[in-house]
Amino acid sequence: MSETKLPRPGQATLAGWLIVLGSLLTVVTAWDQISGLRSLDTRERVEEVLAEPPLAGSGIGLDNVLDLMHVMALVTGAMAAAAVILGWHVLQRNKQARLALTVIAAPLFFAGMFGGGFWSTLSAVAVVLLWMSPTRDWFDGVSPAKREALDSGDPDQESYVAPAPPETPTAPTGSTSGPARLSQQQPPPWTGAIAQPAKAAPKRRPGAVTAAAVLTWIGSGLTALMMLASAVTATANPDLILEQVRKQAESDPRMREVAGLYTTDIIVASVWITAVLVALVCVAAAVFAAFAIRRHSWARVALMISAGVSALSLLLFALAFPPAVVIFGAAVATFSFLLRPEVAAWFRNR
Repeated sequence: MSETKLPRPGQATLAGWLIVLGSLLTVVTAWDQISGLRSLDTRERVEEVLAEPPLAGSGIGLDNVLDLMHVMALVTGAMAAAAVILGWHVLQRNKQARLALTVIAAPLFFAGMFGGGFWSTLSAVAVVLLWMSPTRDWFDGVSPAKREALDSGDPDQESYVAPAPPETPTAPTGSTSGPARLSQQQPPPWTGAIAQPAKAAPKRRPGAVTAAAVLTWIGSGLTALMMLASAVTATANPDLILEQVRKQAESDPRMREVAGLYTTDIIVASVWITAVLVALVCVAAAVFAAFAIRRHSWARVALMISAGVSALSLLLFALAFPPAVVIFGAAVATFSFLLRPEVAAWFRNR
């Protein structure tokens, strides 16, 4: 670990605490799953899954699935416990801890599907932030000022030094006196070209701006496609959604009065309205990213606002749909990229 004292960037703090808290909650979730693994409710849910395609008729028994879930929960809990300790050391700028977290990130992600759910996925995605700037520069001992100089193409930051004028020969002592001697001691007028310091080359676009735009385009495209696909699915099979609403009403007395108001037409219309609104927001974010690439300051602010709102919305949505945590990570990374000092300087010095 480098001994250079550098302030810890906000992205590193965010990633470290996401790893610590997410892994800690993963341990709790895995332990809760193990304690209730042999309960009647769990056995009924597993039997329902085994009775439906593609597992129907596969020959996989209930005990086999429960044993697999038990092993995966133990593995997930063990890796999450290690990630809690490693995440704390990452906050202390330990490169070995970052490398170890990178090794266990993928196994934690896949094993967490059986024993950790959303929180294990969140911890695994947060590891990616440790390898992005400015966190990567912090681990490498590169200060923000030096990174800005490197991105501007002038790493040495050397100032121009004008050449010294030629020395004037001194007249011999006693050869002249008075005003004549004073005139001979004055340097002759400079007849050459006057040196001018070269103007600094305009800074090229930081890579963080390009990364933020690409992540926005990918995340917006995926979100719009998922919402439109859900609208098409609801149109083709509205009875499935209506059945889910009725099941929820049976388990939650507060939903019984509201469930009676739902019809297939209302469900389809609601899903399409939501999908269109979300798609319009995604298109707006993609347009903001395009203008940000063209170095418009207002587009950077608008893109930061959209990324922040999207991250908060996706965090809530990911509780019910864990794969959405990937898009949540993209939104957080986009917001973090646009906060970098060199990005702000690039937009400011347009």
